[in-house]
Amino acid sequence: AFAQGSTEEFNIESILTPTTDALTEFWTALIQWAGKLITVAIVLIVGLIAGKVTGGVVERASRKILEKTTSGHESETDFPGSKPKESAKLIGATVRWFVYLFFILAAVNALEFAALTEGLTSLLLWIPNLIAFVIILVIGFVIANFVGKWLDQELKKQKYENSKILVTVSKVIIYLTFFSIAITQLGVGKDIIPILVAAFSWSIAVGIGAAIAVGLGFALKDILPGAIISCSRKRSVLKEGQKIKLGDVTGKIVSLESLHLVVEKANGEKIIIPSKELRDNRVTILP
Repeated sequence: AFAQGSTEEFNIESILTPTTDALTEFWTALIQWAGKLITVAIVLIVGLIAGKVTGGVVERASRKILEKTTSGHESETDFPGSKPKESAKLIGATVRWFVYLFFILAAVNALEFAALTEGLTSLLLWIPNLIAFVIILVIGFVIANFVGKWLDQELKKQKYENSKILVTVSKVIIYLTFFSIAITQLGVGKDIIPILVAAFSWSIAVGIGAAIAVGLGFALKDILPGAIISCSRKRSVLKEGQKIKLGDVTGKIVSLESLHLVVEKANGEKIIIPSKELRDNRVTILP
């Protein structure tokens, strides 16, 4: 009877002890995981709030800066997605997701997943390149708008008929140049950049040549008539002190220069008349 009781007591302990230890380990692990999950939830909530707030602040600040720098520089040749509001949204979204990924990495790190933590760390380290990509694109957008607006105004002053085409081509070249620079920040297109740079160089050279030709044409249009008149001043019938009528201007010539002449009206008002007007209008010498 004694031997049988000892055997039963031994068998019960051999069953209860492992079961108790397993349950203890399970509850300990569950409590630890519950603590980690609570920590993860708190970190993610804080990250969500921080990302929204930071992204919103950056977006509003970027919009104000871009609106100031591009005020009065919008034109019909602007491309979709190149407006200050859309660019500001892109910058804000980039910053917002950078904050999100930072807090997601912190949450995953709390769960002690080594492989996932390493992957998110690599992604987070790549984000600055993405921010540089966006910033370069925005800078290119601002510069293209300034150049396009300036070129458009200058061509309109000279009454050039195809100004929109030249402005559009100029802006496309600037956009593509900055895009090719920006995309290298993402580690993409490094092999094709030399080809693009060569193509852009030829495009810029052609553009500069066309600009020089157009500018020279406008300049010669104004200078040549004056130069011709200047060379023939001794043979010209026009003399200082003569009274003439040129278009709707009537008065006495008080100065006869190379590129212009000055006519004084009866009321003492002096009118500067470009020499090219002598070619384009009828001149009457009055007694």
